Amino acid sequence: MKESRENPIRRVMIRGLLVMAVLLSMSALGGKGQSPASWRTFSLQAEAGSAASLLSKNNPPEVPVQDLPPAAVKNAEAEPLQPHGSGGSAYTLATDPQASTLQKVSAAAGTSNQEAKSSKATRVVYLTFDDGPSAVTPRVLQILQEQGVKATFFVLGEQAASRPELVNAIWEQGHAIGNHTYNHNYHDLYSGFTEFWRQIKQTEETVRGITGVRPQLVRAPGGTFGHFDNTYFYLLKQAGYEVMDWTVDSGDSSRRGVPAAEILQHSVADLDSRSVVLLLHDGSGHEQSAKALPAIIERYKAAGYEFGLLNAQSEPVQFRVSAQAAALQRVKPSKAWISANIVPNAELFAPGKPLALEVGRLETILKPGEYNLRNGQYFVPLRTAVERLGGQVGWDTATRSGLVSWNGRTVTVNSKKQQMEVVQPDGAVELKTAEIQLIGSSLWVSLRDLLEATGHPPLAASVNVEERRVKAL
Repeated sequence: MKESRENPIRRVMIRGLLVMAVLLSMSALGGKGQSPASWRTFSLQAEAGSAASLLSKNNPPEVPVQDLPPAAVKNAEAEPLQPHGSGGSAYTLATDPQASTLQKVSAAAGTSNQEAKSSKATRVVYLTFDDGPSAVTPRVLQILQEQGVKATFFVLGEQAASRPELVNAIWEQGHAIGNHTYNHNYHDLYSGFTEFWRQIKQTEETVRGITGVRPQLVRAPGGTFGHFDNTYFYLLKQAGYEVMDWTVDSGDSSRRGVPAAEILQHSVADLDSRSVVLLLHDGSGHEQSAKALPAIIERYKAAGYEFGLLNAQSEPVQFRVSAQAAALQRVKPSKAWISANIVPNAELFAPGKPLALEVGRLETILKPGEYNLRNGQYFVPLRTAVERLGGQVGWDTATRSGLVSWNGRTVTVNSKKQQMEVVQPDGAVELKTAEIQLIGSSLWVSLRDLLEATGHPPLAASVNVEERRVKAL
């Protein structure tokens, strides 16, 4: 019995001596100044073999557990240790170097993808149509409306004059209008700059008479290459215009009857450029262009393009001056002609001043383009001016007249008869001759005539650096 009792005591003593020996060896390996945290790290590494089955769930088994340098030990103290597996005694650092590297790679890839998407999203295609309006234009407008896409129409003056309702439809649907000269006759247009200028101004006045706005964009029939010399480019720029060629030709005017499939093929030949200015036509005989249009739009949408409108601030696309055009002995305009035509023309497109209307206790502001100044008189769109100042405006289609109800008076503004019929509050009727213009679907009237007819006679008009102002009773 005594021997049996001593055996357990001896075993305990032996175990105690072994533990002491282990501790002494650990201390010798750790060196002086090692913290308890380093012991913990060492012990975790020593147990890595026994914990392999747990570690392999979240870490690649081929990556060995390595001794951590002092700097890594400090990070181990800063980062919490997370249990590795449920109920297990093995632990691993929450911030794993390999996992961190993978996260950085993933983040970099994500940033790269976002940048690629952003770059792709900023790509823009500008659909442009030349030679219209014609019988093809309504179909083009219908397709654009169905697809929710805007375009720029470079119109011919003679076509605009014969189909003003289509120019008005283009404008009302929010598309841009550019100037494509009046008759598209190469011989006339490129015989000298003054003839080109005459046609630009003729078309400009035609478009302004329909929409109330002067187009600043100009596209040369056939493009500028082989046609423009430096004089054309320079004088048009000085006059306030922006010349716009194209980057992709749909080929729809290369010959008669180009099939829609071929037009589509040429139109989408460049789906890698950041910006595409696509040349199409909506002139007479271009039904196949309209037929190809839905597929063209879908292809650009699928490629991630947005659809933009060209304006005078758009980055110009201009062909270089060819040696052939530069060598032509065309007569240049005289200095006197340039001084009389080019210099004052630029003022038409200079930033204008707003027109403030102070009528009774109400006031509204008309921006440049929302009023015209002709022969010393202000002209305003009837509906815009009256409704902003509290009145109401109706429209009589049969007589093409505006019906104004304002300040207790009823005024019929008749564009055909060029007169205003005023019904006073007491029932008395008065007829007044007035200058009235029907621009598109809008009636434009003399501001003075309108104010006097509605019982708000003008009291004063002034102009300062910031604005124009009319004050009425």
